[in-house]
Amino acid sequence: MNPAILLHPPNLNHTMSVIGMRTTSLRRMLAMAALVLATSTLASARPAHAQSAQPYSLQLAALFNSFEYNGVSIGGTGVEPQFRFNRLYSTETFGALSLGIGGQFTSHARAGSKFSVSGLFLEPRWVPAIKSKRVFPYLSARLAALRQTNNFSIPSSSGTGFGAGGGLAIKITKSTNLDAGVQLVRQKLGEFDGFTTYTAKAGVSVGFPR
Repeated sequence: MNPAILLHPPNLNHTMSVIGMRTTSLRRMLAMAALVLATSTLASARPAHAQSAQPYSLQLAALFNSFEYNGVSIGGTGVEPQFRFNRLYSTETFGALSLGIGGQFTSHARAGSKFSVSGLFLEPRWVPAIKSKRVFPYLSARLAALRQTNNFSIPSSSGTGFGAGGGLAIKITKSTNLDAGVQLVRQKLGEFDGFTTYTAKAGVSVGFPR
């Protein structure tokens, strides 16, 4: 295949076809994970403290995502750092409400063509009152300001994203959690029609002051 075609595709559909990859198994995994998280939340019965024992935390997570555009599935990877306020509101019966402020970056590439999305986001989370002191399921929402860049003929552009999901935090020390979750986010970026991103993430959060 001619490399020039990969670097300068004649239209957006062709470019998406070049960099597209099938990710049906990832979507099935996300759906199963969401079901497990929902079941864990509904099974919880007694009050516990917040997801983190500290009022603030820093989190770094790896991202694995997929979206479909014009019938083509496109996968990518990235990173997501965020700062969280862990005690916006909490009671023994309600659980805990927290808020994260962070950044995201994902990259999608195939045979010389590259497409990247970066941005800033707000992510509120609700941890229900549960009996466990080590495992904390949560529900989350997201509002993001985004920008896409590429190395082909479509101009760079800004846009927005909004969505929801859930996750599971597992306490490994007094101030450190393993954190994994899934989200569905609707995005609109410039000339691109709106599309839904399926995202799985896993990372570590450290609370402070200790």
